[in-house]
Amino acid sequence: MTTSQRLRVVIFAAAVVLYACLLQGVRPLYSPDEGRYTDVALMMLADGDWLHPMLHPEVPHWSKPPLAYWSIAASFATFGHAEFAARLPGALAFAATILLLGRLGRRLVPAQPWLPALVYATFAFPSAASNLVTTDTLLALWETLSVVAFAELWWTADERAARRARLLLGFALALAFLTKGPPGLLAFAACLVFAAWSEGARGVRRAFGWDALLVFLVVGGSWYAIVAWQEPGVMRYFLVEEVVNRVASDRMHRNAEWYGAFKVYLPTLLAGTLPWLPLLVHAAWRGRRNLVARLRADAVSRLLACWLLLPLVVFVLARSRLPLYVLPLFAPLAFVVARELAPWTPRRWQLVLLGAWCVAMVALRAVPARLDVDADDRALAQAIDRELTPRPAEVAFVEDAPRFGLRFYLGSAVERLDLPDEPPQPQAQDLPSELREREGCRLLLVAPARRAELERALAAYGVRWRRIADVRGYAGLAQLSDDCAWRVDDRVMLPP
Repeated sequence: MTTSQRLRVVIFAAAVVLYACLLQGVRPLYSPDEGRYTDVALMMLADGDWLHPMLHPEVPHWSKPPLAYWSIAASFATFGHAEFAARLPGALAFAATILLLGRLGRRLVPAQPWLPALVYATFAFPSAASNLVTTDTLLALWETLSVVAFAELWWTADERAARRARLLLGFALALAFLTKGPPGLLAFAACLVFAAWSEGARGVRRAFGWDALLVFLVVGGSWYAIVAWQEPGVMRYFLVEEVVNRVASDRMHRNAEWYGAFKVYLPTLLAGTLPWLPLLVHAAWRGRRNLVARLRADAVSRLLACWLLLPLVVFVLARSRLPLYVLPLFAPLAFVVARELAPWTPRRWQLVLLGAWCVAMVALRAVPARLDVDADDRALAQAIDRELTPRPAEVAFVEDAPRFGLRFYLGSAVERLDLPDEPPQPQAQDLPSELREREGCRLLLVAPARRAELERALAAYGVRWRRIADVRGYAGLAQLSDDCAWRVDDRVMLPP
């Protein structure tokens, strides 16, 4: 590579990172997901325990492996306490995925290897997803990296290059497994189907190696092994609750109806592939007649078909369905569009339209900051600040979903409490035992319809409290205790 080529690569990479990171800190955090991920990351920084994800000092959180939490916590430690730092890991993952597609484009679209990267960067859904604090953008990166490594392994004739590709494949699968567990291996499963389709058992054997397996076990399995040794019930929770129940039951209440896949995934794939949707439709229509012959003759078409269709079938059959689950599928869709376009010499007006589209994608990150959204944790924190001084040491949501983003904005511990005689909820404490604990100034938030019920329970337990103004749909009760004083409406309420 010449000096001028290296310079172009550096400029392209810098432009991609800038595009991915612009305006990522404008929008406030939204509950439930963004608040929960940042809360766990802040807990790791506060107590120094990076092995055990915790929502509260008394409430562990095992629904996801820790890599996403680690990345957010590391970003906070490096760049400070800001929304931008919370979203930076996802933004960088989006940028890295774009660059990886450029690398893979050398193999799959050699005439214009930059084209898949351009298509993915301008797809509506991946760009929008990069503005969310979630595991899925990281997962899309590691799954794409695993396919890049597999392609290098499959098409290289050099043994040393093949070994490097195998090690990279094992590393990518380990990171995917640390991000979301077994779903992180779906892209590799698609690669194995492609290998078996192409060369039978011999092809499958080419994808494996003891060195790669060792990398996967050490990097991807060490945390699981440590946690399983310390907390024996955790592995059963991962396997039963997070894998079996998501696939085979509707316990997660995430669009489990027979038509749920059409309701969730069809709009996501159609709107999310804009502005390139017409090209995808054209490619599907043009290839409908000779599809089987094309798959038999063209290895790249087989790989893209497996990469796209096998995970999609799994997502459709699973009974837990959310739009972000299909985010990794936009990488193979970018190659479908790129192969339909290539060779392409863009005209000036097309470049102007694409530039305007990119500006719009970036600007959309700032739009929600101007909207009054119920899930806005910053607005809730500001409403609490207007009603209470000092800030509460703990905010407890009674018979309601906790807003964990309040830890980010108020520095308060956040948890859920169950009223007496109510069925216990996951990750919740019972009200009587919690009220006996001395955890500093506590604010109790409850739905207005259940405020009287909470007040009766507090009176029955001899708890002193003062009602504050409703805050964004919640009735607030400030618990009075010997170790705190509340300033309410400019009056200091000291315990008698």
